Amino acid sequence: MELKKAILERRSIRAFSEKPVEKNLLKELLTAGIYAPTAGNIQPWLFFSITDPDGINKIRTISPGMLSDPKALICVCSDQKKAFERAGKGGKTLSLMDCAMAAQNIMLRAYDLGLGSCVIRSFNPNALREIVGAPDHIQPELIVTIGYPAENPDTPARNTDVIYREEYGKKEEGK
Repeated sequence: MELKKAILERRSIRAFSEKPVEKNLLKELLTAGIYAPTAGNIQPWLFFSITDPDGINKIRTISPGMLSDPKALICVCSDQKKAFERAGKGGKTLSLMDCAMAAQNIMLRAYDLGLGSCVIRSFNPNALREIVGAPDHIQPELIVTIGYPAENPDTPARNTDVIYREEYGKKEEGK
């Protein structure tokens, strides 16, 4: 698939079919995540792949932002110990940005493979850490819901009045 097509057509999917997500496809998504850009090549991320319905239901109970019934989840977490050791105080922000870029790679690859996804930040991180059995220095950052789409949302309007040339207030020519 052409990258431009994936960027322009990928949508947040909140309704999934009953079809399970194959493990080889999840592996493709996780591989896409680890190839995301990362500040100073720190690679502060950890990924938890959840396909067990009981595990998904446990996570749903601590995630008011999960409004769907996905067949898989990828919990994107940062290793705060590693981030601090490599980047000092800036590691917290850098690791969050790295995890967000990894999630974007995962979502674009999901779309490329015919899967739907939606990123969620509304959850209890302490409870999620406990569910996946992670130590305290592992910080849950995002949940990406995964499944075969049962909907095809329209493209929402985009504000193109946010692009400037060289300085604030100077619009691109022809705008």
